[in-house]
Amino acid sequence: MNTLIISRIIIPFFSVIFMISCSKDTEELVPLPYTEGTVRIAKWKDDKKAALLIQFDDSTPGQATLGVPAMNKRGLIGTWYVNPGGEYYLQHKSVWTTEAPAGNQELANHTMTHTGASNYDEVVYEVGEASKAIWRIRKEEDFASLIAFNRGGGTSWNEDDLKKVLEEYKNIDRLSYTGVKIIAKTIPIGSNADAMYELIPIAIKDSIICSLHFHGISDDNDGDDSGNGAVWIVEFENFLDRVVAIKDEVWNTGYISMYKYTIERRNADVKLAQYSDEKYGVSLKATTDDKYYNEALTILVYLPSDWKSCRVKYPAEEVVYPLSNGLLMIDILPNSPEIIIDKNE
Repeated sequence: MNTLIISRIIIPFFSVIFMISCSKDTEELVPLPYTEGTVRIAKWKDDKKAALLIQFDDSTPGQATLGVPAMNKRGLIGTWYVNPGGEYYLQHKSVWTTEAPAGNQELANHTMTHTGASNYDEVVYEVGEASKAIWRIRKEEDFASLIAFNRGGGTSWNEDDLKKVLEEYKNIDRLSYTGVKIIAKTIPIGSNADAMYELIPIAIKDSIICSLHFHGISDDNDGDDSGNGAVWIVEFENFLDRVVAIKDEVWNTGYISMYKYTIERRNADVKLAQYSDEKYGVSLKATTDDKYYNEALTILVYLPSDWKSCRVKYPAEEVVYPLSNGLLMIDILPNSPEIIIDKNE
């Protein structure tokens, strides 16, 4: 018995900086309820209900001294669009090169100096040198991985040159099309925790992406970020505590992890082969480039309901998983060898 189930969602990505709410999904090809001997790719990692992006622009002092520690303390992940050649970044360089990556924060490209570029050489400097700085922090070779990109408000560019350089340096504009709906908001200066949180229940209800964009973070009126569109650290931490409370429902991740997951999922086929009453095989194939699209996808396998546990044989290991009503949830890299599942007595 071979069963193939694919989920595809095709809806334009947001393209404004304040807020967009899109209509409900119109294409979800997985029928419910699921039955024994079927398989599907979870819409979100760990089969959570929605995805949450917490994004920051400008690598401000308050982000370094207040924001990064607050996120690291709670095990939350943000995407930080930094200017490696800018004064703010250089004031707190050790935070961006050491403390942020130690907390699994995602550094993203906000260009070297946030000044734009009028010709190809300037674009290469602004985009390329910032990319190289980020790859060094990741301890990777140049061009080794995808980097999220945002050009910066108020800057002007030669658009043809910018498009060419972004592609060359493996940068993904955060306004890029992903095929998944998004609701987004730039957090205004002085916002309280309720205002920061208000879109998340909508994202959970509609199973979409919530993207929140911050600038400054300050602890008093004279703080380093007082002129950078700052929110108060007390309100920001209250907001983060509310996010921690719903981590079982929401996949909080960096922009590139979300981007890779959604693109891989749109371009992947998952198959379940039954070899006997007690043996199955799962294969996951995708047309994406394995070098850059290497985010494991969450796969849900619906095995016989009387199975209490199973042995999953990966190429290099074997793991026993407990089951609830025969449901197995595992993460698989696209284009991995077939995973073999046996009933565990």
